[in-house]
This record gives sequence, C-alpha cells and structure tokens, in this order.
Amino acid sequence: MSKPLMLKASGSEVTLLPRLGGSIGSFTVDGRAVMRPTPADAQSPLDAACFPLVPYANRIADGRFTFAGRDYALPVNVDGFEHPLHGLGWLKQWTVAEQSEDSAVLTCAHAADSDWPWTWAAAQRFDLTDGALRVVLEVTNRSGEAMPCGVGQHPYFVREDGAKLTFTASGVWLSDARMIPVETAPANAFGDFAQGSVPLPDTLTDNCWFGWDGRATWGDVEVSSTKAGFVHVYAPPGEDFLCIEPTSQMPDALSQPDFAAAGGTVLEPGETMALAMEIRVRR
Repeated sequence: MSKPLMLKASGSEVTLLPRLGGSIGSFTVDGRAVMRPTPADAQSPLDAACFPLVPYANRIADGRFTFAGRDYALPVNVDGFEHPLHGLGWLKQWTVAEQSEDSAVLTCAHAADSDWPWTWAAAQRFDLTDGALRVVLEVTNRSGEAMPCGVGQHPYFVREDGAKLTFTASGVWLSDARMIPVETAPANAFGDFAQGSVPLPDTLTDNCWFGWDGRATWGDVEVSSTKAGFVHVYAPPGEDFLCIEPTSQMPDALSQPDFAAAGGTVLEPGETMALAMEIRVRR
C-alpha cells in the first residue's frame, strides 16, 4: 500500500490512499476509529475504510444493458464476482490535485474502453473538521455523446455493541440468489430501522433502500447525503463492520425499465454530477 496522505483538524484525523482507488484509509475522532482501519499491507480497496463508486454504483447484472438504443456487455472487473461491481474509480490510481492540513482533492480519469465505453473525469474533495468529514464526489462526461451515470460512497463503519442503525426510507429492494434486485418490500422487512434496529447478526444484509431521506445514524455516528435517494446496507454476519452506502442509484439501475426512477442520470457531453456525504460523530 502506498504512503497515506494525512488530514488533521483538532481531535480528528483522516488518512487518504490515492493510489489505492482514491480510498479513505482511516477516520478517527479523539483516537477512536469511526471507520474500519485499513491494514498496512492492504492491496485492495475492498479492505479500505471507504472507497468511491463511479461511474455507476453497486453492480450491473452480467454486465449487460441497453442505453440509447445500443446493447453493451461489460466484462467482470473483479475476480470472484460474477457481475461488474462498484464502477471503475475504486480500481484506479488517483492523483493529489490539492492538499492542505485539513482538506484535499484527489482526481482520476478514464478513457473509453471495454470496461466502460465512455470517457470521464472524476474528483473527490475531502474536508475535515473536528468530529466530521465531508466528501464530495463529482464526475464529468468527457465523451462526445451522452453517458449513463451513477455515483456513491462505500464506507465501512466499526460495529459496536449496543449500537442501532436508524434511517427512514419508502421501501427496500429484495434480491435473488445472484444478488440482483427483483422486487420491492416494505422498508421494515429487515427490521424497524425507522425506530432504530440492528441488522440480524446471523443473516447477510446486502440490500438497497429507496426513498431514503438522506440521513442515517449508527450509534453516535451520523451519515448524511441529502441528494442520494438510495442507501445500501451491507452487514455480513461474523464481521466487525457494516456499510451504510449513500448512492444516487439502485443496484443494476441500467437494467431497470425506468432508468430515471432507478436513480440513473444521463450526462450530456461536458455535464457534471456530484454527490456529497458527511460523516459526523455526535458528542
């Protein structure tokens, strides 16, 4: 793993890993790990504290979709997964474009290829204050034609005994055995998260809630992303973390009959979309 970039603000510290997918290595407040720390020998962003989702969020079923009258087939981008996963930004090296004691900007770019047949450029801005981290991810279509797009963040939070997950949403997507969403269910299908609940400890939670109001709390940690619309919760049994992922689109949005309703965005040449996430520890 490359040498991390350190941000500090009073009692808070963040490490960034530009060469490991533009990921966050750690976020601590008063010495406490808010996110799962990245191992020193990590070789994959999947072991990081958080990584960006761009130019699509979550997965595309078999990599196949139709856009603007054309059929596309993307290859698998991670060994061991049957669907292209999490976009491409997390698999790229990012460049430090700006840096100060408590803020930084990382950038990366993609030239159209078989993994994604459109050209784009992305940037992440990190601003740290005492007890809070704000990340703004933006992507610009650098192609000469319209591009489908979706963005998000994939933070891993430390599981703590007694902590409850609280958020409000309209409903949740249920997935098939291949982890592709197939039908909707009431928002409380996996627990009454509106009142505060804990993902079932012996059951995998890997589902996307829609109609999210943009705010979730995990114990004394608050996650907000007012323009996200969707929140994906990943809580595997037996692990010491859970993920609360703000995204602009649902998994497999490109295959949904109504791309816009699935959170899909169409960027015309030169257009930019952005999504902000703030993580704050309530004291």
